[in-house]
Order: sequence, then structure tokens, then C-alpha cells
Amino acid sequence: MLLTPETAMTPTPPKRKRRRGVILTPSGFEKIQQAKADAEFEDNRGNRYTLEALSERTGLAVDTLMKVFACESGVDKQTLKAYFRSFKLTLEAADYYHPDLAIEEEADGREVETQPDMPGGQVPLDSAFYVERAAIEAECHKAILQPGGLIRIKAPRRMGKSSLISRILRQAAQQGCQTVALSFQLADKTIFQNLDQFLQWFCANVGLEMQLPKRLGDYWDDLFGSKISCKIYFEQYLLPQIGRPLVLGLDDVDRLFEYPDLADEFFGLLRTWHEEAKTATSGSNCA
Repeated sequence: MLLTPETAMTPTPPKRKRRRGVILTPSGFEKIQQAKADAEFEDNRGNRYTLEALSERTGLAVDTLMKVFACESGVDKQTLKAYFRSFKLTLEAADYYHPDLAIEEEADGREVETQPDMPGGQVPLDSAFYVERAAIEAECHKAILQPGGLIRIKAPRRMGKSSLISRILRQAAQQGCQTVALSFQLADKTIFQNLDQFLQWFCANVGLEMQLPKRLGDYWDDLFGSKISCKIYFEQYLLPQIGRPLVLGLDDVDRLFEYPDLADEFFGLLRTWHEEAKTATSGSNCA
């Protein structure tokens, strides 16, 4: 190649590093999850879409959908566009980010602000890394103080579910409630093989967190079955011991989804308690 003085003195611009993927922002994830929930209600009779059904609706592979949900590794921007389009949404700039943008800026010679390492798992109550969601937290704090209040927190990994639970429990404790935080990660796999064994483990661990001795033998009756025995244990033993409302924060409940029959029974039990409490409150108000 022949170089003239002009071209020889002109530096070759550095090649920009190709952006290899994008990830949903918390607001983008919340936006598409709400659209999916609306579609499940309107188009799927309120039933949640399976991964296979989502794959058919979006035209995306199951593995790709799992990467989108995890929000941990980048996917092609066209993938997110197709996902949003399948739920009649338009992907906007605020819905995603480039995880390797800082690397690109550094390669371009621009100064990059050094960011502290992001923590993994639950963060302390006063952590600067916690992303506050004022409206959602206010609704949670209001709902949890209602008799039989039931809150379901849905989000992918590392989106602050455990941290939000700890804040809800703190608010409940400040309002005079007894609180118990229980993670199903603490249970051995064998516990999930049998409903009776699981509910006994559940009751015993709630009592342990409340610093009460285990008295399952006094209240568990095979004639009534495990679900009624569990209800009796709470109503006749645990709750009278504290004399105030009890708030349970159940974390890592997705472990139950590996055991569909057990999950149906346990979540059905929680819904029954929720409805009974609402009915009892309504009856007392009428009286």
C-alpha cells in the first residue's frame, strides 16, 4: 500500500468491539411479565404458559427463553424484539442494556467509572445495592397486615426477591407481628418425597424459628390427615403461644415445582388458609 504524508499521519481509528447481546432491565422484565400475565388471563383461561407454549407463541427456542428469563447472559436484540412483539409490545431502549458496554468504552480509550462488585444473594437491609420499588413495597406492606394476607413474589434470579422478603418481614415486625423467615433450600431432597413428612418439617421449622419446642406428636393425627394436622398445629399450638399475628416469609419455593403433586397440595393449603381468614374477617365485620 502506498502511503502519502497525509495518510501516514492519520491514525487508524480503533475497531469497536461488537456488542454480543443484551439483557432485560428490571423495568423491561416487569413490563413483559405483566403483558404475559395479561395474556395468560385473556388467552389461556388464567393458566400460566408452559415453556413449550411460550416457544410456540414467540417462535423462540426453549433454551433461548430460559436465557431471557434468567437475565444473566446476553441474547440477540432481535430475540427480545420478537418476544415483546408476541405480546403486542414494542422493545424500547429502557427495556434492555448491553452488559459489555463498559468494556467497549474502555477499548475506545474513554474513562470508565469503577463500579464496586455487585453482591450475590440477599443484601443487608441498609445496602446501597438494593433497588427500591416504592409502589410495590407499599402494596406488600399493606397486604401483609391483612388477616390471611397472601403475597406471591415472582422474578428471575438476582432480582431482589429475598431482599424484598426481608424488608416485608421487618415492616411486619415493626407493626407488632411475629415473623418467621424460612427457606426451602434448607430442606433435604427426601423431605419433598412425602406430603406428611414435608408438612411436619414445615411445622417443626416454623416452631424452631419461633423458639418453641417441637410438639408434633401431641397434635398430629393420621385419622385427620397431614393437612388438617398441620392446620391444628398452627391454630392450637403455635399461634396461641405468641398471642399475636404471625407472618411467614417463605423463600426458594421454586424448589417445590420439581415435585408437582407436593406443590399443588401445599399451595392449595396456603390458599385455603388465605380464604378462611378472609371469610372469618368478613363475618366478624358483619357482626
